[in-house]
Parts: sequence; structure tokens; C-alpha cells
Amino acid sequence: MIKTILFASDFSNLTDRAQSYALDLARATGAKVTLIHSVEPIEGAGDDEYVAKLLEGRVQDARSKSQSVVAAFEEAEIACDVRVEVGKRWKAIVDAASSGDYDLVVLGSHKINDGDKVYLGTTTHKVFFATEVPLLVVPST
Repeated sequence: MIKTILFASDFSNLTDRAQSYALDLARATGAKVTLIHSVEPIEGAGDDEYVAKLLEGRVQDARSKSQSVVAAFEEAEIACDVRVEVGKRWKAIVDAASSGDYDLVVLGSHKINDGDKVYLGTTTHKVFFATEVPLLVVPST
């Protein structure tokens, strides 16, 4: 039985369908949802005060953007909390999923086309191979 869902979002329109799936699954099962978003560190930027302020601004921006997602779940009478992490997206999702608190991870993915082959996006690919928690990958289209 699904009691807790970890929904990963980058707040782009590519995750809108994944949000709909997470909402529908939570509604059908009575599950609680945790929205996770990861702010990527600024590679090679050092540790100075300017970089720290820039990163903190990005974290605050993510918290602000998360409120509309939380509101959508709460409007459907689904409990939803938020985790904003700093680090690689795939690692933040895997670490949260591995905490033992989640029964399912819902994640959107964009397709990377190479002629006749279709690949998952990098974050989705890494999460797919690194987590032991069931994963629902929702294509953006």
C-alpha cells in the first residue's frame, strides 16, 4: 500500500504531468506527499560570501515556488510538505527515498532522442539505477 509519495520537481512545465500523477495517486490511496526540489551547487565557484548569498537566494526562490505546488495538493485535501536540498538533483532524490520514509518516488522526465533511440534524462537515469524505492517515471509529453 502506498502511504507516502516523494514527488521530485524542478518547477518547470516538464514536471506538470508528474505532479498530476502524484496528485491522482495520493488522492486514490490517501497517501501523504513530500515535494522535493534540489538546488544544484555552483560548480567551481568557491566558498565566498557572494556565492553563499546567491545559493541562499536560489533556495529561497525554490521555497517560494514550492508554495503553489503545495497549494494544489492541499486544495485536493492531500497533505504535502516540502524538502529543499542543496546538491546534485539525482543524489538528493535518492538520499531522500533511501531514508525509508517513502513508498513511491514520482518523477518527470524529458526524452532525449538520438535517431531511433530514446533515452531518459540524466537525473531520471541516475535515480532509476540508484534507488531501491519503486519509481514512477512520467514522460513530459
